[in-house]
Amino acid sequence: MDRSIPQEALVRIGVKKVRQYDVTRQDIKRFAQAIGEANPVHFDEDYAAGTRYGTIVGPPLFCQMFTFEDVPPERLPRDGSPSEIDVPIPAQRTVGGASSYEIFQRVRAGDQITATSVLKDVFSKDGASGKLYFIIVETEFSNQRGEPVAKETATYIKRL
Repeated sequence: MDRSIPQEALVRIGVKKVRQYDVTRQDIKRFAQAIGEANPVHFDEDYAAGTRYGTIVGPPLFCQMFTFEDVPPERLPRDGSPSEIDVPIPAQRTVGGASSYEIFQRVRAGDQITATSVLKDVFSKDGASGKLYFIIVETEFSNQRGEPVAKETATYIKRL
């Protein structure tokens, strides 16, 4: 057991947080535009109607925009990191460490996406600049039929 991790952080392991989002055509078009995606299946409804999808669909990593809850800045941790990784550990700054994504199907306008995030683990390692704390969060995305859409496992690193 990692004694540098406070008990109040350890008890959060396994706790789920669920959020729901209604996807619009505009959401898909704006996301595609924001990432510079030029494939017309993401913004041209006439073109998309002739594809296997039959409608515009979100780019592969579209669900990333549902990973974190939209909260006012004053509710974020001091370092501005998402509230979902505000785990009570003795560290103040957060950086993204790694992320792996599995995509099971594309998101369509009209889908209701449920994002279920769970804190999978919190542990520490000694780094060159001091103690590093690792936070592992898994988020599963499903549609209104309960079908899996995507899954992300993300690692965040906090330090003093």
